Amino acid sequence: MTAQARAVNVTGSATVFAGPCTFRGCALFSTAGATVTIYDNTAASGTVLAKFTLPAGGDKDIDLADGVRCDVGVRIETSAAVEGHVRIG
Repeated sequence: MTAQARAVNVTGSATVFAGPCTFRGCALFSTAGATVTIYDNTAASGTVLAKFTLPAGGDKDIDLADGVRCDVGVRIETSAAVEGHVRIG
């Protein structure tokens, strides 16, 4: 059985978690539309875990049951406001 994940609310660019962890996915929505990049880092650089564009009124759900191990942490960068969460294990 896969370990459970914790949902961390996000509304825009932010460090979701600082330190070693497992990125297990996200569920995001944008009213205006946004470009989203998620990094293995606490800054907007490093290994890209996911990158996608949300259209106006669009949403995206990424589910990585086994997850991706992150050495530094998880950082989300968005070009506009978003609603939702990033899942960390």
